[in-house]
Formats: sequence, C-alpha cells, structure tokens
Amino acid sequence: MKRPKPRKLKRAAATRAASNSRRAPAAAKPADPIDALVAANARALGLTLDPAWQTSVAFNLRLILRHAALVDEFKLPDDAEPAPIFHA
Repeated sequence: MKRPKPRKLKRAAATRAASNSRRAPAAAKPADPIDALVAANARALGLTLDPAWQTSVAFNLRLILRHAALVDEFKLPDDAEPAPIFHA
C-alpha cells in the first residue's frame, strides 16, 4: 500500500504563515484575581511567599471560597436561632 506524498505548501499559504509569525504576540492571558489576592495578602501581612507555593495557596483559597459559597447558599428560616449549648 502506497503512502500519500506530503503536500507542499502553496506560496500563498507559506507567505501567510511567515507573516503570522511576524505579528505581535497575542495578548497575555489576564491575571487571575485569586492569584493577585494571594500576592496582595502576602504583601499586606509582610509574608514572603515562595513562588513554588503560590499555586497551592491559590488552590486552597479557591477551595475555601467554594465552601463559603455553599454555606452562604444554605437558607435558614427567619426565626432560626443559634443553639444555646454546643457539644463536640
């Protein structure tokens, strides 16, 4: 069974590819607000955050915010009151 020969690029396609490579790079992905929040909080608290931990700290903050959203979505009746005694 014969393999098909690879097609050669036509001159117009080759010119387009060359001109595309000379264009300015695409706009960088916008910074994630959670990453900015982690960096700002570290600065505000005077903490030095190792860049290797930045991703893990941002992940945990996102997780905490998701849990907080679940608690916030839970509807309580207007007459609900806190329990007088808590047992562990």
